[in-house]
Amino acid sequence: MRSKHVFLALFLFLSALALPARGDDWLPITSQELSMKESALSPGAHAVMLFRQVETDDVNSVEYHYYRIKVLTETGKKYADVELPYFKGFTKVGGIKARTVRPDGSELKFNGQVFDKVLVKARGVKVQAKTFTLPEVQVGSILEYRFDIRWPEHQLNSPSWEVQHELPTHRVNLVFKPWPQLQVSWTYKLPGNAAPNKEKKGRIELVLDGIPGFRTEEYMPPEKALMYRVDFFYFRQNPESVDEYWKDMGKSWHGIVEDFIGKRKGIQQAVTQLVAAADSPEAKLFKIYERVQQVRNLSYERSKSEKEEKREKLKDNNHVDDVLKNGYGYRNQINRLFVALARAAGFDAWTVLVAERDVQFFEKELLSWRQLDGEVAAVRVGQEEKYFDPGTPGCPFGMLAWLRSAASGIRPHKDGAIFVTTPQPVSLQAVVERKGTLRLDETGTLEGKVSIRFHGLEGLTRRLSAMENDDTGRRKELEDEIKAWLPTGATIKLGDVSGWESFEQPLQAEVDIKIPEFAVAAGRRNLLTLTVFQANETHPFRFANRIYPVYLRNPYREIDDLTFEIPSNFRVESVPQHRQTSLPYISYQVQRSNGAEGLRLQRTLTVEGYFFPVEHYPHLRTFFSQVRAGDEEQVVLQGATSGGNNEDR
Repeated sequence: MRSKHVFLALFLFLSALALPARGDDWLPITSQELSMKESALSPGAHAVMLFRQVETDDVNSVEYHYYRIKVLTETGKKYADVELPYFKGFTKVGGIKARTVRPDGSELKFNGQVFDKVLVKARGVKVQAKTFTLPEVQVGSILEYRFDIRWPEHQLNSPSWEVQHELPTHRVNLVFKPWPQLQVSWTYKLPGNAAPNKEKKGRIELVLDGIPGFRTEEYMPPEKALMYRVDFFYFRQNPESVDEYWKDMGKSWHGIVEDFIGKRKGIQQAVTQLVAAADSPEAKLFKIYERVQQVRNLSYERSKSEKEEKREKLKDNNHVDDVLKNGYGYRNQINRLFVALARAAGFDAWTVLVAERDVQFFEKELLSWRQLDGEVAAVRVGQEEKYFDPGTPGCPFGMLAWLRSAASGIRPHKDGAIFVTTPQPVSLQAVVERKGTLRLDETGTLEGKVSIRFHGLEGLTRRLSAMENDDTGRRKELEDEIKAWLPTGATIKLGDVSGWESFEQPLQAEVDIKIPEFAVAAGRRNLLTLTVFQANETHPFRFANRIYPVYLRNPYREIDDLTFEIPSNFRVESVPQHRQTSLPYISYQVQRSNGAEGLRLQRTLTVEGYFFPVEHYPHLRTFFSQVRAGDEEQVVLQGATSGGNNEDR
């Protein structure tokens, strides 16, 4: 307790200094910080954030950062490797200063090289990072670094403060200097009664002590939905209410979309050539969707060099006729082309803006249109509203990419905004199906051919991942994934792969598989675990306790139908009984049988839900334990042993 009070006094002192994170000055380091062996805030932590400050000056288009980290264990030395992300072409990182303070208080300034590293290079987005490594870091060292991030002048950049860090933080000081001509407001999720404080000069500040480190788990909701944070947003005039804000935003977006779509002669002519009067509504929409999927999608192209981009010199698309004529467009432009063509064919069609749920969930109280980062199309067919995702290449007809399914947002309308949630996906929209015949020889080696089909969203996921690769790269990526399913030592040869460019057909791969020592010899018997593709699966929920809900991308289904041919001098002695278990929204069944063609495995795992509250976790954990137990059951063969020795050992 005495230690805790000492650090409170220390950080009150630091707060009083309130030095901006700029220039060449460092905050003073105390003897208590130098001698610290363990954090009272988080005993056992490998490192702790002693102090973090972020000052966003939107008037001058700059954000200053200051970090002070104490290394407490050997593992904590990893924080000497620093990455400072930025968006190439929009933000710039500069003013990097860093030092290592040894346990005796002496300092070693960083004079090394700063490197550029690509973090994300996809869908027209390029995120890079300035990286460097602090020198001579040891247990007990204090790591300090500062930098600034700048963006174009007069570009509004209302911040989103991530109050939590992966490290437990003794003190965080966050400052925002907004544009004085505009109104600013915020929403927040903070511990206790904490809240940002607006000063007389317009600065907004938040000072917090004792913030726990943000822990992550497998299969958790987006971090943004869970961690402590503050989100700011500007207004020229404060709206009267939340509904009033979204009403104005809906009108504004409706005008933008309708101006881009309009009533274009080229669209009407294209529809006349695409559909026939005798076509059913479904057939008309399919033909339109097929045509739109042929448009070159700039949002998903492999990143080009600056030279290549300059050489190509693509024209801007000002409306849907341009998209059709030029034969290319970004995903939202292609989505609007689909809406325009559907309207020209006589359908009531519109765009829908949603918060893509890989990053965040839509928050109505957060008055920021920036959270609506996804756009899809909706069409009325009879009395039913159907949703489509034409702006995603390879997305199956009538489906949405998983991050835009079950996603909330608004339908822009001339009278305002209609709040909507897109349809939830179902397991039949995401199926992995494996079927084939494998032969076991007398040495215990298993060999044969398997056809693997990725239906619906499973195919789409792999198509989108492959778009950053050439043909060799995407085949290698798929081959590595399949090999990772199999027992250690297995080899595979990827044969024909079809469906890379298709939205209609599954992605299908033909694979030759060879697994040495697949049969485990036990005297005159051999033991076979027929669930070949689950060999390396770990229990997804092996920990007894959980912090967050279980959050999957989408419901899914796995289907295995494999036949095993065994040598003539082997006899099936026993086969595990049929096993079946289920919970609401999830089921598993596995059957092993012995017939004229050999042993047969039929296995189906169906997960119909995708969001499971924490209180359901014990049942989910028990269920997957039963799945694991079922997959590990073995067939017993009697006869030749591995190596041909038929004698009992």
